[in-house]
Amino acid sequence: MLNRLLYFRILKKSLIAILAIGVFPAHAATRLMINTIDQGVSGQAQILISKDRIRLTHSSTPRQEMLFLATDRLVFLIHHARKELTRIDPDALQGSVNQLSGLAEQLIQQRNSLSAEKRAQLDEMLKSLGIENPDQISSSEFEITATEKRERAAGIACDWWEVRRDEQIMSETCLSEKTNLAFDSADIITLQTLATYVQELQMSASGLLSSFGLSLPPLGLINETMLPIVLRTPSGTYSATLFAIDQLDVELQLRTPSGYRIISLPGG
Repeated sequence: MLNRLLYFRILKKSLIAILAIGVFPAHAATRLMINTIDQGVSGQAQILISKDRIRLTHSSTPRQEMLFLATDRLVFLIHHARKELTRIDPDALQGSVNQLSGLAEQLIQQRNSLSAEKRAQLDEMLKSLGIENPDQISSSEFEITATEKRERAAGIACDWWEVRRDEQIMSETCLSEKTNLAFDSADIITLQTLATYVQELQMSASGLLSSFGLSLPPLGLINETMLPIVLRTPSGTYSATLFAIDQLDVELQLRTPSGYRIISLPGG
């Protein structure tokens, strides 16, 4: 459970999940730099894209890294202080999320028929699962609507969209055409694969992950030609803004650090 929560915490802090286990001169990579604000705390994320790999680091977790392998949609986490490497299989992760969602839904159905005293007891049990407010659990789909607002981030134009669920604005996302990003097309495809994977997790986990408070605000992808370059909550508690893109002569290579414990998640 703690490993699962760690995974989503890093996702939230870093805007899009990733890690690399070795950087060596050889192949040009694309680097995206992103300013973040999370609960009033400013930080900076760096996303490095090379071939089918993405590495992400964040200033708030300087001894942690993430790597995303687009071909298999695998995520690896490295926690250097603990000398741990965690491998997250997408199918196993989805199965685990589904099981937890099913348990929460059963408990919530029981909650509606209980007395006030019994409901309070059940709410304490739900809190132990990370669900602070059971009334916020919802299985409804996201609704993404365009606004008339435009913006520029890192010199790139984007259009603002609102992401709603049950008439409530969950996030505001500024989407840009992928062609506007003007970096290697293969790297753009890899980034799009990651963004799609993140959005699928947000959709399949429904309101449960939001109740955990560990997921990103909904990305609001509307098709495969657009990517978010600014993402924020309407309350201002979280924002991520692309501010620079450049190229580096490095290659991401997957290596297991010597002496690190390997964990498979879920079930590891």
